[in-house]
Amino acid sequence: MDKQMITFNRNALLGNISGQPLCSDYKAAWRKCGNNKEMLVKLAMMQQSIPYFNHACYMRLGLTKEYIKENFGDYINGKKVLNDVDGVQGYTYELYVDFNGDFKSIADVTSLMWCNSPTIEVETAKCPSFYVSNNSEVHFVLNGYNSIRIYLFDGSRVVIDDADDTCDVIIYKYNNKADVEIGKYCFGKVKIFNKTLRL
Repeated sequence: MDKQMITFNRNALLGNISGQPLCSDYKAAWRKCGNNKEMLVKLAMMQQSIPYFNHACYMRLGLTKEYIKENFGDYINGKKVLNDVDGVQGYTYELYVDFNGDFKSIADVTSLMWCNSPTIEVETAKCPSFYVSNNSEVHFVLNGYNSIRIYLFDGSRVVIDDADDTCDVIIYKYNNKADVEIGKYCFGKVKIFNKTLRL
């Protein structure tokens, strides 16, 4: 591990990120990854890991966006779809970091960090989850019979620009600074819940 990864690991072990030291299962899983980049990305993209990893980066106790782009560029921003990260056969995962282009959602779980206003189109009859963090702004266009979940952190912002009346959106806000805007072409059902971040 290089210096930045060692510092992140040390912060996790000392409990600087969540207030409690990293549990033994995660310590063992991290150790098992070694320097294997795909295994490290998969560990960070487990749904139990995403809030922890993203919050660590936001608090500047994890990795910087520059480091992620330089060292894990082959696994982010639409270049790699990960499979079965959580042990759920057939589930797919994508990570976007410092991304500002539009794209069509193809994964079941997508994490977005430091993203600058991309528009995500969700196709008909999809039920994906999105984790939006590190002061990202993300726009959504939803095409019929979707049921999506958005987990919104720190000072990030979500805009539902367009949604058919057959779409359901549930947004979990983990920070009072997080913002949600419902556009004039959003005819779907949107529910927003305020939650406490527990890592």
